[in-house]
Amino acid sequence: MDGLLTVSMIVKNEELFLPRCLESVKSVADEIVIVDTGSTDQTLAIAHQFGARTRQIEWPNDFAKARNVSLEMVETPWVLVMDADEVLVAEDVPRLEKAIKEPIADAYNIRIVSLANKAENISESYVARVFRHVPGIFWEGKIHEQIIPSLIRAKLTLMQLNVRLLHYGYMDGVSHERNKGERNLQLLLEALKDNPKDAYLTWQLSQTYLGLNRSEEAQAMARKVFKLITPDSPFHPLTYVLLAKAYWQGNRPRKALTVLEEAIFQYPTFTDLFFLQGLIRTHLKEWDKALYAFRQCLQLGEPQGFLITETGVGSFKALFRMAQCHTNLHQTKEALAHLLMAIKMQPTFREAWQLLFLLFNGRPIEELAQTVQMVLTAPQIAAAFSTWPERDANEEALIRYITSLSIS
Repeated sequence: MDGLLTVSMIVKNEELFLPRCLESVKSVADEIVIVDTGSTDQTLAIAHQFGARTRQIEWPNDFAKARNVSLEMVETPWVLVMDADEVLVAEDVPRLEKAIKEPIADAYNIRIVSLANKAENISESYVARVFRHVPGIFWEGKIHEQIIPSLIRAKLTLMQLNVRLLHYGYMDGVSHERNKGERNLQLLLEALKDNPKDAYLTWQLSQTYLGLNRSEEAQAMARKVFKLITPDSPFHPLTYVLLAKAYWQGNRPRKALTVLEEAIFQYPTFTDLFFLQGLIRTHLKEWDKALYAFRQCLQLGEPQGFLITETGVGSFKALFRMAQCHTNLHQTKEALAHLLMAIKMQPTFREAWQLLFLLFNGRPIEELAQTVQMVLTAPQIAAAFSTWPERDANEEALIRYITSLSIS
């Protein structure tokens, strides 16, 4: 891109993900710089195949230090920071190019879309990953490192940019294999020894405890965050979500609902709050109250202006959850209508398909096919099913039927 942009990375044993990552940026990156912290696989060979400049260092037990080594290698005016398990969305490349060639800010928060095997678990967050390469800009923090403090000190402007990085690191099996939770916990505890009143690190510690099913510690850290931040902090609404989840995980759903009621009063447009409320009501089998919460989600739509959100809480996820509620209320017609809308919005949403098969259990496959083809074509159905590693008997039967129609 006219010598303007370098992709900066740190890696270790990323031969599985790295080719797809580097392929996604080769058209926009003038250079790729990679710091390797001890790979024993083909990571470095793959990096060199894509023309990357590399440097090998011993892992410093500090993510900021490692990223800063990579930053020192940059020679262009702009930097895009990525992890090996991320992919730049091709259709967003023109927006990235324009933001750098015709900048309206010195740094940009871009969208990190964390994928999962279940559409229910997909989430998004805005993170500062694109910024000018100027003196005084460096990463800080042993874990969950940040660039924003140095941007603020340098008085650089920061804006949101609708450019997406798809993050594959939370897919089932990947995070578990790397044992990230326990590793992150130890790094966070070490970092907080030096900065015990760091609200961001405390929030991350609460999130990590939640991921490790240590609900009491997650609750305690979330409550501590509230003492360290003010209501104008972007982490204030997120901490309500975290605290409610921690209470729910600790088998205190009523306490979680009380937290959410307080949060909704302060943030009535934060769809995630209503969605979590609906999930807890569903868990309690309060179907009508859950339906009300999910209807609120649809009315609000996808949340705007919040740092982290779950994808689909204002659309296909809410529709699917409403279908579940209607199913439990024996309102099959309403359940089917909401399921079809959810599948039309998100054809790869497998849980919605599974509920659809359940509703049609014992009925002819041609009846199911005719119903689904009201919202999706046969090729769209086949394309959605092809994204799954394997198909069950119901899915195979539907594919065979729609394939036979196209042949005949």
